Amino acid sequence: MAAAVPKDDPMFQIPTVDISGYLADQTSAAADEVVDKIRAACITSGFFQVTGHGISESARDGVLNAAKLIFDLSREEKLNLSGVPGRGYEAIGDQVLEPGKKADLKEGYYIGREILNNKPPYRPFHHPNIWPTEKQIANEYFKDPVVRYHEVISNLSAHLMQILGRSLQDIDTSIFKDFSREPIAVVRLLHYPPHPTTDDPELVGAGAHTDFGAITLLLQDGHSGLQVLNQDTEEWVDVPPNKDSYVVNVGDMLNIWTAGRYKSSVHRVINTSGTDRYSVPFFLDGNADCVIKPLDGSEGLQVTVEEHMLSQFAASYKL
Repeated sequence: MAAAVPKDDPMFQIPTVDISGYLADQTSAAADEVVDKIRAACITSGFFQVTGHGISESARDGVLNAAKLIFDLSREEKLNLSGVPGRGYEAIGDQVLEPGKKADLKEGYYIGREILNNKPPYRPFHHPNIWPTEKQIANEYFKDPVVRYHEVISNLSAHLMQILGRSLQDIDTSIFKDFSREPIAVVRLLHYPPHPTTDDPELVGAGAHTDFGAITLLLQDGHSGLQVLNQDTEEWVDVPPNKDSYVVNVGDMLNIWTAGRYKSSVHRVINTSGTDRYSVPFFLDGNADCVIKPLDGSEGLQVTVEEHMLSQFAASYKL
């Protein structure tokens, strides 16, 4: 069951924040207001939407169109573009995000950061990208817009990490710089077919889960489906789709850094739109060697980015 969020509920906020004031002048009162609103969202729901982000409509349309083109290829062509988990095509049923549920009703395509002079043996999550041939999809309609999009969304994620660091006034967040250096950072094209007419509670587009990395920036095509769990009320809350904004959420790493103060909230996708749904999350997972641990000096999990990512992928994929 999904519910609307009461606007006066101080314990669970998913605000829409215009960050243009921050991007224009980080020393302004408008920038302070952006930081305050995002801090409140991270403490309550761990989710917020951003507008005024500066990413052009053409860049957003280009990557969404690329998603439609890749998923329109034949099943055989798509399977031939599969690689290790985290690169290339993944078929419907390849991932189970929620233990006990049926395999996720989605297909995806992973594109990581293009790494110069990348040679085998490859570290986990550093394998080269897999691109369709020019005959399948011309570079101008797939590779070029996806690479361009990876660059602009990476830049936006850097601004958001700066905002988050500034919002944590009482702890040293200088580690964010090392974390953001040569990061594991992935654009993931996703396609959710219309949800079947069924009451089967075990069937979901993406099972209930938290995100593995620091932050996720989600571009949606305007169709509904994303829900966040309000753990106080045990209600699933719909996040209204807005193709001009980005849904941003706290991931597990930021949750560990803040000793749970910033919420890595459980969320899922059920494509209730009645049509095909496309979305493009960007996962900022960070430098593979960076150690993630509470920054306030408290006891807690200590794990490298690579160790954490390997364990999470092993839990949701058949490695």
